[in-house]
Amino acid sequence: MLRKPAPDFERYMTALHCKEPDRVPLGDWHVDQLCKEAFLGKKIKTLTDEVDFWYAAGFDYILSFSGIPTAIEASGGMTFKGDTVHTAYQQERAREWAIEHKGSITNWEEFEKYQWPSVDDFDLSKWDIFDKILPKGMKAILGLGRIFTPVWMTMGAETFFFSLENNEELVAAIFDKVGKIQLETLLRVIEHPCVGGVFNPDDVAHNSGPMINPRYLRKYLFPWYKKIGEICRQKNLGFAYHGDGDCSEVMDDLINCGFHGFNPVQPNAMDINEVKKKWGDKLCLIGNINLDSTLTTGNPEDVRAEVYERIRTIGPGGGYMVASSNSITDYVPLENMRALIDATFEFGQYPIKLKEGVIKGKIWIFKGKPQKERSQAAGKLDIKAYADGLLSNDVHLINGIVAKDIETGISFSDALTNGLTPAMALIGEKFQNGEIFIPEMMIAAAVLSKTILKFKNDLLIHGENKIGTVVIGTVKGDLHDIGKNLVTMMTESQGFRVFDLGISVSPEKFAEAVMDKKPDILAMSALLTTTMLEMRKTISALKEAGVRDRLKIIIGGAPVTQDYANQIGADGYAYDAPGAVKKMKELLGI
Repeated sequence: MLRKPAPDFERYMTALHCKEPDRVPLGDWHVDQLCKEAFLGKKIKTLTDEVDFWYAAGFDYILSFSGIPTAIEASGGMTFKGDTVHTAYQQERAREWAIEHKGSITNWEEFEKYQWPSVDDFDLSKWDIFDKILPKGMKAILGLGRIFTPVWMTMGAETFFFSLENNEELVAAIFDKVGKIQLETLLRVIEHPCVGGVFNPDDVAHNSGPMINPRYLRKYLFPWYKKIGEICRQKNLGFAYHGDGDCSEVMDDLINCGFHGFNPVQPNAMDINEVKKKWGDKLCLIGNINLDSTLTTGNPEDVRAEVYERIRTIGPGGGYMVASSNSITDYVPLENMRALIDATFEFGQYPIKLKEGVIKGKIWIFKGKPQKERSQAAGKLDIKAYADGLLSNDVHLINGIVAKDIETGISFSDALTNGLTPAMALIGEKFQNGEIFIPEMMIAAAVLSKTILKFKNDLLIHGENKIGTVVIGTVKGDLHDIGKNLVTMMTESQGFRVFDLGISVSPEKFAEAVMDKKPDILAMSALLTTTMLEMRKTISALKEAGVRDRLKIIIGGAPVTQDYANQIGADGYAYDAPGAVKKMKELLGI
């Protein structure tokens, strides 16, 4: 669709303040280099080229980062690359990610030696250039404010999670360091007249809810957001937040921090219609066009239909911008990106009077999350006491509970089967219900491992009865393993023998492991849409090796759905770690 660009940053600000501008604005915060170059038909080599894309595509702004701008740069060099994966642009790329176990700072000595950057270390010269070259009506948005992400990446995820319990003062010190750097950068950059807003991408949640107890966020993170928000209000700057996952529990906190907008309203984690009802008068909603299905595996007609539906239902009254449910990645085909942009211009004119069902296509509809159940533990052992002991992070406490029960005449094998195992299941339910979070889950699993080690001899004497064997791994090209590790911990705690192949596992390696270990179940994880496509390849590799019918296959991860499991021929799908264990037992008839 040919149109003459007419950027107007007031349009963006009007929508951000939950009012109706002349039309629904575009709201994406990141577009991959390959996508931008394909759209423009030329390489992007200069800041002028960069501005050309945002202008030609129809945005009212250009968004650029300063400060601690990316998760990778914030990790202190503790990164690694996976195998290359396909893009939608006839190129292959390797994904880079932070090491999620042990980072650069794990103790006070490393903290003191760490070379922290300052605002003077950042090249801020581009803002001088933006002051001069931005087209009339266009403003620049400062991408800033990652505070939570640099903290955990600098420490390593597992170190960070355990430190919240064991070394909270160190965590607080790192939050303070990162927060000050970001705040100093903000104050320096907003001196430029081109700057009209601030965008803060900082994931604090996963599919089920916050990654850590919100009390830590309220203590160490949100005060920094509030400082930034107060400055934005004083300077009349727009202030928007990006957070993946289900942020429902902290939405009021985000509003209190001064955010005007919320992105991306992750489609399988939050129902945008409910979010609009609860918070739509206080927060502009930005996004929800499904990256994990519509934009990547759908066609332009599907994208067009979904944009139409979001504008029809969320646009009236203002406070909505069309954007992807994360960002425009290099696995979004150019024709789908164009369809998103064109449909926004076609259907987004105010007043919005769109009729339901006029535009046909596959539209993502929120179907709800798995039902949260509370099992009733039965038997002579005190399951709640076992669960409380595991969550206490006190190995001596849980060992004492186990020893006391053994004194009554039961074996440790019985205590494991009828006490510790159901206790971990109860802990899994607490996690699903938002009563505990990832750190508590990891602590409980670590305490359980130490308890099993303590009573190992007794376990060997009475026999070690495993209910099944599982091979698990994150698929080729994907470097994320926190979720996969949680599944491994929960699976082992429920009596399975688990062979963890790690991250970026190729289809061939999965097939070799199946032939070698002869598992009952193969479990595959993916966090990225582009890598979840490897799941289909793995199933094909199993078929070629003649071993597909020997086992059950279960898949999971943020972009994965039951529909995708059905599509590729997997036997099951799990929304989270406790659900994975439940599905495995179901598949094996346990």
